[in-house]
This record gives sequence, C-alpha cells and structure tokens, in this order.
Amino acid sequence: MLVLSIKNGFISGLKTCWFLIKVIIPVYLFITILKNTPAMDWLVIVFTPLVGAFGLPGEAALPLITGMMLDEYGVIAAINAVGLTGYAIAVVAVMTLIAHSLFVEGAIVKKLGHSVTFFTAYRLIAAVLMGLALNFIGVVLNLW
Repeated sequence: MLVLSIKNGFISGLKTCWFLIKVIIPVYLFITILKNTPAMDWLVIVFTPLVGAFGLPGEAALPLITGMMLDEYGVIAAINAVGLTGYAIAVVAVMTLIAHSLFVEGAIVKKLGHSVTFFTAYRLIAAVLMGLALNFIGVVLNLW
C-alpha cells in the first residue's frame, strides 16, 4: 500500500513537472529573446503609461498580459525573464491571480451558459482596481 502510494505520487509529480516545463520554458525563452530585441523597447514605450498607473515599469506589461492570456505559471516565467522588483512582482501577482487564463475560463463560463463579457470585464475591472489600490497604498506608505 505504501509503495503503491509512493509510486503513484512520484508519477503524479513527474506529470506535474512535465506540465510546468511545457509552459514555463517556452514563455521564458520567448520573453528572454524578446527582451534582447528592439521590439522590447517599443513594447516598454507603449505599455509604460498603462502599467505606470499601478506603479509598474513598462516591462511588467509582459507578465501581466501573459498571465491574463495563459496561466499563473506563465507569469512566473515572464517575471523571471523580465526581472522585476519585489513590489512589482507583488502587484503583478495579485492582478494576475484575479484575472488569469481569461480565454480558457471564458470558454468554461460560456459552456456553463453565463455571460463571458460580464465575467471577463468583472475580473479585469477587479484586477485594475486592486492594482490601483496597491499603488495608492505603496505611495501613501512610501514602500518604494
């Protein structure tokens, strides 16, 4: 019984590792390559005003977008590839935990017969409000 439990746990662990590797490595490589191209400079210029409202640098847009399109594991890879500060990591983490995997979860919501537009807007608005609140708290408490 114990040996079977250990064997099943080990196999489950390997499957989980394989799933994480399939997500994290491609995202990390893509963003690392992007970071070393002129396209990254353009993206930073475009997104700095948007993510600046949350007290984030322009580079933080990549983990935010990655998390909203993919999942939390993609965010981890993107954060690591971009190299954010502790504060920026916290804000990105909170925002993407509120609004992550929007496409996949939107499909599930649609299948359940609910409004995808309402669901997506609700989560995006909640993430934006939380990002603004965290920035306000950081400014008031002079956390950075």
